[in-house]
Amino acid sequence: MERPAAPRHPLPAGWLLQQGKQRVHVLFLHSAREWSGTARLFARAGRGISERGAKVTLLVTPDSNVHQAVSPRRDPGQARHTPIPEPFEIIPFSTDGFFFSAARRLKRIFRRWDADAVFVTTDREHLIAATACWMSRNGSVVRWTPAGKKLEMGLSGRWANRLTRTSYLFASEKDRRAAIIPKNAIESSVAELGVDVSTYPANGDKAPSAEGGAANDQKQAEPLKYIVCVYDPTSRGRAATAIRTMSMLSPRHPNLRLMIVGPGSDDEDLRMQAAALRVLHLVSFLGERDDVISLMQDAHLGWVVAEADTGAYGILDLMALGIPTVASEDGIAERYIANGICGALYPPDDSASTAAAVAGMLTREDARETMGKAARTRVAREFPETQMIEGFDRAANNARTQGRRQG
Repeated sequence: MERPAAPRHPLPAGWLLQQGKQRVHVLFLHSAREWSGTARLFARAGRGISERGAKVTLLVTPDSNVHQAVSPRRDPGQARHTPIPEPFEIIPFSTDGFFFSAARRLKRIFRRWDADAVFVTTDREHLIAATACWMSRNGSVVRWTPAGKKLEMGLSGRWANRLTRTSYLFASEKDRRAAIIPKNAIESSVAELGVDVSTYPANGDKAPSAEGGAANDQKQAEPLKYIVCVYDPTSRGRAATAIRTMSMLSPRHPNLRLMIVGPGSDDEDLRMQAAALRVLHLVSFLGERDDVISLMQDAHLGWVVAEADTGAYGILDLMALGIPTVASEDGIAERYIANGICGALYPPDDSASTAAAVAGMLTREDARETMGKAARTRVAREFPETQMIEGFDRAANNARTQGRRQG
């Protein structure tokens, strides 16, 4: 595989400048098969620090959705047909079977490049990476905790931390303060999730397509208004709130349609809930899609029921497109959405209050547009992608300089 291109912007202080001519090598180990916000985060962070001069390798499960998503040389999170150069190497790597066997396979990769840091997310990934570092007597581990989640370590995670000193990386200062970090850990740090607003169109030129009965309603004289709902497999209960809200709004808003998109959103149980509320013809269950940004682009409102990194990216994508977003106030949304300014936060399991808030945003067009502009401005100012990449860069550098094995 071709070597990554030279850095396109200055290196941060304390990175290659401290290492002389030696090139830092960073691994990202991601064993999940389904595409998610965490997979997208690792791909984006890997791209960013590789452009700053590091050698980056992304290890993904063979023939998984993640492998397919990053392999066709596209921008993670965008349509797969988007051609881009890959500045990092992608290696199919299976973590199946006994963890020690996977660690030995990872050790062989260490022999090829003398890896300095390995980014992981789960206990099992942590144990595999830490064992490989211990056997090779080189490298350290950086453990990422998804946005809004608490650091939870079982027996294997605690043992991994004892095998190899580990740095802990969080999505916000609040998440870091809430974590119980092992005493022998390397200095923890923060990498706030962010996006590059300049890559998002401010306004769409064409309406999103829908499936099933919703698509046939295009014949109506009154233009349709779409709510795009970002879903993940953990959010069935919150999606039910969105469907109930739809049933309450439909009598006064017959041109309103709900599109639920994301892994697992084509679940039969969700369809049954919509059918029971007699709104099945108003809701499209789209499943996992490559064209999520296109679907979002001309939506009147966004609704994020997903959590963790998937939910955070869903909110950031919608806000970067200038679309007001609603989400539950008991999740990660309060970190990103300024209530009443760039979207709305609703009480959990309160469909009546939620319906009232959504109805107000639908009927007040000027206020909706003002919220959208405020949302885009907020993302550009407070959640830039460069800040996120800087956080991963700093974590890798800390792991290399503070976690090197002695002897």
